[in-house]
Amino acid sequence: MPFTPYHFGPGLFVKGLAARWFSWIAFVAAQVVIDCETLYYMERHEYPVHRTLHTFLGGTLTGIAVAGLLLAARWLVSLWTPRLGKPFQAKWPSAGSEFTTAGLLAGGVIGGASHSFLDGLMHPDIRPFMPWTSANPLLHAIGLGTLLDGCIVMGLIGFMLVGLWLYSDRRRG
Repeated sequence: MPFTPYHFGPGLFVKGLAARWFSWIAFVAAQVVIDCETLYYMERHEYPVHRTLHTFLGGTLTGIAVAGLLLAARWLVSLWTPRLGKPFQAKWPSAGSEFTTAGLLAGGVIGGASHSFLDGLMHPDIRPFMPWTSANPLLHAIGLGTLLDGCIVMGLIGFMLVGLWLYSDRRRG
C-alpha cells in the first residue's frame, strides 16, 4: 500500500465481523511495525524497500511479536492498576477484546499476514512466499484502484458493523 492506513480498512472489517475475538489495535500496530521496514529502506535509498517483514512468514512472526509486546504492556499496566479494564470489558464486550490474549494474538497474526497479501497485490519488489520461492503470483491480480477502493469500502462497512456491535452491547448492558 502506498500509505499504511489503507490496510486499516480490512482490519476494521474483520473487527466488525468478529468484534469479540479480534483486536484492531494489535492489527494496526502490526501494520505500522511492518511498514517501518519500508520506511527504513526508503530513507537509505536502498532497493528493494519491501523485504523480510513483507513476507507471509515475516509478517506473521511480526504480528505475533507485536501481540506479545502488547500482552506484556497489558501485564505491566495491571501491576499498577489491577482493576483497569474490568468495568469497560463488562459494559462493552465487543471493545473489551482489544486487550484479551486471544484478541491480541488474532489481531497481530491477521495484521501481519494480511499486510503481505495486500502489498503483494501492488508492489513488484514483494516476495510474499519467501523463503520458499521468490515468485509473487499476487502481483496485479486486481487493479490498483480496485484494491484501494476495496480497502476503503471494507473500512466503511467495518465501521458500521462495529457500531452495531457496540449498540448491541449497550442494549444488553
